[in-house]
Amino acid sequence: MRTIKENLIDKFHEADMLYFVLGSLISADSLIDFEACHKALDCLENLKRDFETSKLKEDQKLKYFLENAESIINRDMRLFDETATNHLQDKSL
Repeated sequence: MRTIKENLIDKFHEADMLYFVLGSLISADSLIDFEACHKALDCLENLKRDFETSKLKEDQKLKYFLENAESIINRDMRLFDETATNHLQDKSL
């Protein structure tokens, strides 16, 4: 029996949880280190992929939110990476 993959955007939207999930991905409580940012980015990429085939694919507000979320996660990821690099350089001194 073949299983049809559910569209996460549609599923979260139908459950009135879409913006909660998206907000959680970029929350300061979630983006606590480089690894957490990487996982959030992976989740976001899955959501962006599903957005393209979702019932909401024409929703410009949601598209903007997804793009903005990616910028926020990438920014935090760079900051954690820089902090770790600086910390390692300080230890070598």
